[in-house]
Amino acid sequence: MKCKQCGATLPEDSQYCLQCGTENKPSMASQPQKELDFLKPALLGGLAMGVLSSLPLIALLNVVCCLWVQAGGGLTTWLLNKQRPGGLKYGDGAFGGVFSGLIGAFVATIISIPVQMIAFSPERIAQLQAQFGQIQGMPPAVRDAMFQWMTPGFSLTRTLFTLVFYMIVYGLFSMIGGILTVAIVGRKKAD
Repeated sequence: MKCKQCGATLPEDSQYCLQCGTENKPSMASQPQKELDFLKPALLGGLAMGVLSSLPLIALLNVVCCLWVQAGGGLTTWLLNKQRPGGLKYGDGAFGGVFSGLIGAFVATIISIPVQMIAFSPERIAQLQAQFGQIQGMPPAVRDAMFQWMTPGFSLTRTLFTLVFYMIVYGLFSMIGGILTVAIVGRKKAD
């Protein structure tokens, strides 16, 4: 470190210059930043995202650019910002968002199992098959694939496909939510 007044080399952790007596205040850039704990914020953001994205009527807001998923990534980043106020980088928001998106994908998949078991009842499947049977021009292979997908009750294939799909979509959109939150928090600090 150098003295701001006279340019003399200063010993580490010195509060005053030994040459001219000028007070030496270390800059924020030279201080090490506190290590971020991503787990708790990601769990909270992922839980909120997964629950809100799985509830039948509330989940409809995900049609608007995956609103709940981005909000979960934003919540994670907002909680990370409380650990290091104004010191987050875009990479921190992106990582926190992806981490919460993966957690949210697991939560949403687990919650979707009973919802799918109710939605794909034998009566509802029979109604859907009758409706699809009336559609003209649908290739039989497509119709058969849809019927296999809509089996009554629990389906491991449907659940695993849902999990992989959610992991991709939730990871991407929650990352976007995390990055946007870093930009918003950084802008508020600048104002």
